[in-house]
Order: sequence, then structure tokens, then C-alpha cells
Amino acid sequence: MDEFDNIDAHFARYARQLTEDPRARFEALRKCSFFGPMPDDWLQRMSEMAQIKTFRSDVSVTSQDGEMKAFYVILYGSAEAYRNGKVVGTIETGDCFGEGIFFADGTITTSATVIADDKFIAAEFSKAVVQEMHSDAHAMVSMNKALLLALFKKLNAANKKIERLMLK
Repeated sequence: MDEFDNIDAHFARYARQLTEDPRARFEALRKCSFFGPMPDDWLQRMSEMAQIKTFRSDVSVTSQDGEMKAFYVILYGSAEAYRNGKVVGTIETGDCFGEGIFFADGTITTSATVIADDKFIAAEFSKAVVQEMHSDAHAMVSMNKALLLALFKKLNAANKKIERLMLK
């Protein structure tokens, strides 16, 4: 037996723990860089609203130009974002995608296809949950800060990528 034989068992155990244990789910969210600005009381509410989803290798979570149906934060693993069939970024543990759903007043489409690298576990917040979050203006102050920081991080990475491409 080598060290990699238990990876799938660990993955399944961790996903089950996040699904069944509210404290474990809260702690996993707290470790995510995205939720850094969140006060504990609001993060607790968010952890109760989160659905834990697992995605296996090569599974498409979103499709470019498809309707955005949820917001995701990766709790374990990573995924790649594709635009027009080309890799445009990597989404790692603690990162989010689908944040545009917070800014739309109606239907919004995704900007990229997101595909699991190997496998990952994510906290999913459906459109209905996002709308419920909007009803608490005080709590949304922290969420807006987290969203702005996440968008700034993505913009900064895009600027660096553009700079590298222009230097070629």
C-alpha cells in the first residue's frame, strides 16, 4: 500500500464531515481567504446556508455563457477556468467563482467554463441564498468587502498575465 491509496477515502471523509458537522463547515469557511473580512456571526449564518458539493476530475461546474446559478468557494482542491477553450486561470482552495451573481438583478451568464482539476469540494450558495443574503444590509457590508477583495485579486492576476503577454 502506498501513500496515495487513501486519498479518495480522505476526500470522501472530509466531504461527509463538512456536510454533517456545522462546526467543521464553519472552520473550513473561516480558513478561506475569501471569508477573511467576515465577522464570525455572519460567517456562521453563511455556513448554515452553504451546500457542500463535490466535483470529480474533468467535471464542468459552469459553462461559458451559461446561466449563473450559484456562487462557489473552493474548500479543498482546485479547478481551472476556460474561456473559448483556453485556460485563463486556476481557482484554488479558498478562492471563489460565480461572484457575479451578487451584482445581477436578473439573469447573468458565466464568463468561463470551470472544470475540476482532479477533484474538489466547494461551498455552494444558490441564487435563492444569495438573494436572502441581500436582505441583511449590515451583513452585506462584510460580504461586499470580501467580494471586492476577490475581484481585485482576479483583476491583479489578469493585469500580470496581460503584462507577460505584451512582453513576449
